[in-house]
Amino acid sequence: MNSQITRRLMLSSAICGLTVSTKAIAHSPRIHNVVDYGADPTGKVDSASAIQAAIDKTAPTGGTVYFPAGTYRISKTLEWINPKPERASGILFLGEGMNSTVLKSYVSTGPLLRVRGVPLSGPVNTTFFWGGGIQDLTFDGSSGAKDGHDGLELMGWWYGDIRLVRIRNFSRHGIRTVTDLTLSPNPDFTASTMFVRSVWVERCGGWGFKDDGGVQGSPAWVWAHTVFVLCGEGGVYLQSSSHSFTKCSFSQCGWSSETAAPKLPGYGLYIDGAMTAASRQWVEGCEFDNSFSAHVSLRFASVSTFINNRFIFNDRQNTGRLCPPVGIEIGSGDSRAAVRAVEFRQNFFRFDKPGNAVGFEWVNTANVQDIAIERNIFSEPQKGGLALVKFKGHDSRNAKTTNRYKIEE
Repeated sequence: MNSQITRRLMLSSAICGLTVSTKAIAHSPRIHNVVDYGADPTGKVDSASAIQAAIDKTAPTGGTVYFPAGTYRISKTLEWINPKPERASGILFLGEGMNSTVLKSYVSTGPLLRVRGVPLSGPVNTTFFWGGGIQDLTFDGSSGAKDGHDGLELMGWWYGDIRLVRIRNFSRHGIRTVTDLTLSPNPDFTASTMFVRSVWVERCGGWGFKDDGGVQGSPAWVWAHTVFVLCGEGGVYLQSSSHSFTKCSFSQCGWSSETAAPKLPGYGLYIDGAMTAASRQWVEGCEFDNSFSAHVSLRFASVSTFINNRFIFNDRQNTGRLCPPVGIEIGSGDSRAAVRAVEFRQNFFRFDKPGNAVGFEWVNTANVQDIAIERNIFSEPQKGGLALVKFKGHDSRNAKTTNRYKIEE
C-alpha cells in the first residue's frame, strides 16, 4: 500500500478522533485502490467497471475504496447493495480532496451512486449498512443524463458520514433518499440516519436534498456547515423527523444557474410529511438568501425550533421584486396543513433592497396552533422604500387564546 493512501487514512482517522497504527493501515486488506482495479484517473477511459469491482470486493467486510487524485469517467450507476438480510459494515469512499478527486458522470439513467443497505428480498429488519461514508471528493453530473439524474441515491445506511464533498450539476437532485414499500409497508424499515458535514450542493435541477422515501424515510440526519446553492426546485425537502441544521446556507434556491429561469416551488427549506413525522426539527445559525418563493415553508411540523438564523431578501437574479417575497410560510400547501408548537426566536430579517415583503405568513390556519415568534429583528434598507408586513394571515383577535400564538413585535 503506497504512502499516499496511508497519509490520507491517518488524516481521516485524526479528524474522527481515532488512534490508528500506520503499520496497520499500510498492510490492511480492507483498503482498495480503484487504480489497482483498472480505473483511469485521467478520465480518458471509462472507469465504471473497475470502480464497481473495487466496491464489490470491499462490500463483504467493509473497508475503504480509495480514489487517488484525478478525474474518473463513469458511464453507469455505481451500486453498493447489501446482498444478505443482515447488518453489514460500511464502506468509506475516500478521495484526495474535493478539488482533486472528481467522479464525473456520463450515466444515462439512474443516480451516479446508489447505496442500498436493505436487501433486495426479505425478511427485513434493521439490516442496514452501519458506518463508513464519503469523503474528500466531488460528484459532477454535468455530462450525465439531462433528466432524472441524481448524485447520490440512498436507502438503509445508518451512521454514515458524508463530509468535505461537493455534489454539482445534476439534472435532478443532489442527494435523494428512497424506501422500498414493496418489501415493507413501514418506511422505518428502510430508513437512513446520516451525518452530512462541510458539503457543498450546487447547480442541480431539483432539490439539493430530497427526502423522497415517504414519512420517516430518513430520520435524524445531522447537517453542519453544508451549502445548498442554485438548486432549481429548492434547497431541502423533508418528510422525516429530527433533522438538525447548524451553520448551513440556503442560497438562490429556485434557480439552477445564474442564467436559468426560476422554477417552482423555489424554497430554501420545505417541511412536509405529517405533523408527528415532521417533528423535532432544529434549525440554528443558518443563512437563507434570495430564494424564489420563501426561505422556509412549513406544511407539517411540530415541536420544532428556528433560532439565531439570518434571512436575506434581495434580487440577485433581477426578477424585478424582492426574493423571496415571504420569509416564513406557516401552514402552506392546503387546508390539511398542520403546524403545532413551533418557535422562531432571535432571527434576523435583512432587506437589502426596497420592495414589498412579508415576514411571517399564515397560508392555512385551521390546524395551526402554539406558534411562538419572539425577539426577531427586521432590518430595513438604508434608503427606505420597504413595504413590510411582519405578520400576515393569522387571526390576531384570538391569537393568544384559541390558537395560543405568542407574537412579539
